[in-house]
Amino acid sequence: MMEVDTTNVDALFAEWDRADSPGCALGVIRGGELVYARGYGMANLDLGVPLSPHSVLHVASVSKEFTAVATGILDRQGKLSLDDDIRKYVPEMPDLDHTVTLRQLIHHTSGLRDQYGLFRLAGWRDEDVQTFDDVLDFAYRHRRLNFEPGAEYAYCNTSYTLLALTVERVSGQTYRDFVREQIFEPLSMTQSHFHDDVTEIVPNRASAYEKKDDGGFKVEDSNVSAVGAICLYTSVEDLARWVRNFRTREVAGDVLDEAFTAGSLNDGSSQNYGFGLQIGEYRGQRTVSHGGVDSGYRAELLWFPEVDFGVVVLANLSQFKPGWMARKVADLYLGDRLSASELLDSPAIELPEADLAALTGLYRDERRSLTRHVELRDGKLGVTIFEEFLELVPFGNGRFRLGRPPAEIQIQPNDDGTLEYREILAGGKRHTYVRVEPALPDIETLASYAGSYYCPELDARYTLFVRDGKLFRRLRKAKDRELTPTVADAFSAGSIDMVFLHDGRGDVSGFEIFTERIRYLRFDRV
Repeated sequence: MMEVDTTNVDALFAEWDRADSPGCALGVIRGGELVYARGYGMANLDLGVPLSPHSVLHVASVSKEFTAVATGILDRQGKLSLDDDIRKYVPEMPDLDHTVTLRQLIHHTSGLRDQYGLFRLAGWRDEDVQTFDDVLDFAYRHRRLNFEPGAEYAYCNTSYTLLALTVERVSGQTYRDFVREQIFEPLSMTQSHFHDDVTEIVPNRASAYEKKDDGGFKVEDSNVSAVGAICLYTSVEDLARWVRNFRTREVAGDVLDEAFTAGSLNDGSSQNYGFGLQIGEYRGQRTVSHGGVDSGYRAELLWFPEVDFGVVVLANLSQFKPGWMARKVADLYLGDRLSASELLDSPAIELPEADLAALTGLYRDERRSLTRHVELRDGKLGVTIFEEFLELVPFGNGRFRLGRPPAEIQIQPNDDGTLEYREILAGGKRHTYVRVEPALPDIETLASYAGSYYCPELDARYTLFVRDGKLFRRLRKAKDRELTPTVADAFSAGSIDMVFLHDGRGDVSGFEIFTERIRYLRFDRV
């Protein structure tokens, strides 16, 4: 492992190392020891408090590994089995014609709908307080699964809230107390707690921020107290102790081997996800990692098991990319052990704007009823995912980098010459979208969709109406949203796709909503 001049580490974060900007806290762990830790930017812009290694931040989905390990501890204690049906511990869950096991919840193969997508679709605002009971209410309203349990991988926060509830019911303690006694206290993680009360005062807490369009920042703190999937507040110093435990196995040692092993699907294939941890690789080195996103908080925990090296980045700015920055730090320390990567290292190439324009259009994944809109903005090719326009950077023949750290996107013709937009996932899996001609419904067709629709799973009512020759959706607490035609009887609105249904007479009877984490969510016409 290379000796590193820490001024080179600091240079990576120079953009945020100011008294007028949020930023991040960094920890570098080598051989189980915290060898470098620093804060860059401010923990609180109101009070002028700088970030430091003992600043406490919300780490969002980094919480999941603690929830999965807590469940594993109870399994090892013989108090539950990971292959038990969730309804054994949460009988309030409806019978959905399939058994959903705790193991499937852990590996995101349950088929359950994601809680945060449900909140948004039901009209909740980001600033609304979202409690444990609010999430459970959505879970208990399930009418169907997205897919047969174990058949697919689809990231699902609801699964981890149900695991936390299971931990409570089996242990007889609050989830917060169980994790504190079983994990935090033995590891001296004194700055860590699961935040189950949004009104609680947290010493050394960093506020979270988002960039404003007109410059400066606005506060973007979390209002969630639904523990399990998220809600861990901790520091770089404490997470360094957790990473050290990966090697020393002081806590949950007999659980960690399984935690670092990717789960499998019903067909035996791997889905690259362990116990709340992504099992992957970076430049030829195996990695165990997880990121976190909530409000203005961003987090990444990254560990290289073969060389016992870790990086923790905890940020309080929504535009920050901690996964990318953690890997840039790893480049400095592990440069002599890392291999070249075609995806990461191939130089970007310039393509004529006409060539880029030829790739634009509407692409659809027929199996999942999802669409991608590829378009040119200011001469750059890009795609909008989760409401964010992301540039597609060309580096080869029909090959593009997307995001940081980058994923590979291919836009290439299939055997019949039709263009396909392919998202290359971990392990070589892919989602494929085929370019289609957008539908052009006339005003009479648009008018046939207008009306009121109700979804019992959300306890929400949508009103659809036509204005200026376009179809719109109205939802409580939300701005009216234009629905853009995709294919016949289908529309998109940001990150959702809607497919209309017809009765035996051919009249519109309802529609189903599809997102990355929700399928077949039905609204009936009322």
